[in-house]
Amino acid sequence: MDQLQIDFSPPTGNDAEWNDAYARLADYFRAHRIHSRLHRTWLILETLKRAAVTHGKHPEQSPTAVAIHEARRMHRDWLRGIIGDLNVPEGRLDANGRLAFLLCDGPNEYPDFFLNSSDAPLEMLAAMRAPIQQSGPDLAVSSMVPRPIDLGALPDIAEETSGFFGRHPWARYTILAVAAALATWGLWTVTR
Repeated sequence: MDQLQIDFSPPTGNDAEWNDAYARLADYFRAHRIHSRLHRTWLILETLKRAAVTHGKHPEQSPTAVAIHEARRMHRDWLRGIIGDLNVPEGRLDANGRLAFLLCDGPNEYPDFFLNSSDAPLEMLAAMRAPIQQSGPDLAVSSMVPRPIDLGALPDIAEETSGFFGRHPWARYTILAVAAALATWGLWTVTR
């Protein structure tokens, strides 16, 4: 087996910050269900190399933030290369791409081709494009005509009641006085 050499010495940031960036990237790729440790390590190192270049241009940002930004950029570029020609809006590219990778069982079937589509099998590319190419039902023009709302007997009862109390205001005041007297009596008995 060949010896693995890691040549990573960023000009900005300190070791603790880059170690934290490494840990966050490991979590990020684990969240994408990349279980192959070798491929995950290769992805992390590749991302850290790109992040070190970007961090040199923007040293005011934390290496972790730059590394995650680079990982997302790499992910979008990878997805754009696979499903970008299917007219997927940029805002939905990440979500559709993640879903397509999971639906084609990419984490188990094609884990070594995550963010590396240079030699990706055609089956994987076709399987990732399939859920996005499926369309929903055709749009149909319809019209809705407003109809009166049927409230049943409620409007008739309300009309009769308001008509009665409109013709007999003394009944309205009598009911109001009885209700006030009962409320006062009820409060008086409760507070005693």
